[in-house]
Formats: sequence, structure tokens, C-alpha cells
Amino acid sequence: MYKAREIIGLPVVSLDTGKEIGVVTDLLWSHPEKKIICLVVEEKGGLNHKYHLSFDKINSIGKDAVTVSSAEVLEEEREHLDAASLNQKEGELVLTQEGENLGTLNDVIFDANDGKLLGYELSTGLVGDLLTGRMVMSPDMVTTWGKEAIIAGSTGANRGDQGAVSDMQ
Repeated sequence: MYKAREIIGLPVVSLDTGKEIGVVTDLLWSHPEKKIICLVVEEKGGLNHKYHLSFDKINSIGKDAVTVSSAEVLEEEREHLDAASLNQKEGELVLTQEGENLGTLNDVIFDANDGKLLGYELSTGLVGDLLTGRMVMSPDMVTTWGKEAIIAGSTGANRGDQGAVSDMQ
């Protein structure tokens, strides 16, 4: 299990040459499919050229690097119509259908083996995060990805009622 923020900033290393070929700068996921689509990789060398690394082309995600078989697995950056980007969605408001503010999107949690989306980490601000921890909301709770807010199904009397759990346990 990884959080997107844990891999953003990691080098991408080619196993056939042992060279660093880029750095992970973002992660794209599909909420309808509940899976990671690809990593966005910025080319090493300061040219600011970005590539997509399909999740199925990743050899391994480690705590210090992402490894791939060769540089040839990087694809030209392209648009994914149903994709969400952590860099674009981070900080977006999360509301229940009843209008309750659950916080803001802080991170995406996924399985490093198959790219399955496991949850969304929500922040209620520094004080709230310190007092109660960050909430992890199940992807199944999301009913709408709006332009200005993410809408979640009912949460009942407290945050833990429908798959939303505190990160501090």
C-alpha cells in the first residue's frame, strides 16, 4: 500500500542501464475504474519534458525508487479523459450529499502490486489532523466528481459509519 505523495519525487531507474531516467511528478487515476492509470515522469536533464509511465509497465515501486525494464516503457504525455491528477485535485473540497464538509482531498492510497485504488486521504486542516488524524474515505463513498467539489454519500452520525476511517489507529 502506498500513498501518491510517497512516490512523487522518487527517481525512475531503468534496470537495463542502471540510470535514472526521470522523476515522478504526478499520478493519474481513474475513479470509475478505481485504479491507477499511470505515473507522470519528468525527464532527467532539466528539459522539462514529461512522459507517462503506464502502471502495468512498472517493474517495482520501492521506498527509494521506481524501477522499469528500460527507458522505452515511457510514453509521450497524452490526455486521459476520465483521469484525475493528484496535482490538480489535491486540496479539493469533499462534501456529503447533505452538505457536510468532510475536508479536502490530501492524497490517494493504492495497492502497489495491481494499482487498485484503496482510498482517498482527507484533511480537515492542521488542528483537525492533529486532534483526530486524517480520514481515509473509501472510493465507493464518492458519488460525484464535480468541478469544484467531490461529493460523498451519507456518512451517518460520524466519520466511521460508511468506510471512512481515521488514519490514527
